[in-house]
Amino acid sequence: MEKKEVYLVDDSADHRLLVRTIFKEFLPNYHVRFFQGASELYQFMILQSSPEYAGRRPGLIILDLKMPNIDGYDLLRLLRKTPDNHVTRWSTIPVIILTHSSSDVDIQKCYEAGASSFMIKPVEFEELRFLIETICHYWLDYNLLPQAKTPETRLKESEN
Repeated sequence: MEKKEVYLVDDSADHRLLVRTIFKEFLPNYHVRFFQGASELYQFMILQSSPEYAGRRPGLIILDLKMPNIDGYDLLRLLRKTPDNHVTRWSTIPVIILTHSSSDVDIQKCYEAGASSFMIKPVEFEELRFLIETICHYWLDYNLLPQAKTPETRLKESEN
C-alpha cells in the first residue's frame, strides 16, 4: 500500500526547514507536503476534492495553532466540516496540533473541534525528531482508520 502524505501547516519557515530535514534524513519512506498557512492548505483541499485529482492523499495533518489570518483552531474546524469525498475522509484524518501553546483553553478548544492529539513543540532538534518520528509511525503505520466509501458502496448500503 502506498504511503499517504503528511501535511505540515506552519507559518514558521525555520520550523518547516527543521521538519523538512527530519523527513529527508530520518523518515525518507514518508512523503511530506508543506503549507505556509491555513488558507494555502484549504485551497489545496478544494483542488483535491475534484474527481480528476490523481495526487497523493493526506494520511496525517500536523498543524500549528498560532498563525496569522486563519489560525490553526479555525482551520481544524474547517477540516472537520469539509464533506468527505469518495477518496478522502476529512472527518477522520488524524490532525495533530503541534504548537508552543500549553494553554488549557487552547487544548480544550482544539479537542472539542476534533483534534486527534495536542502536543507542545520541542525546542531541541533531537526531541522534535523523536516526536515527529513517533507521530508518523503511530498515525500512519499502526493506527487504523475507516476507508472512504466508493459511490458503489454507498449505493449498496442505501439499498439495505
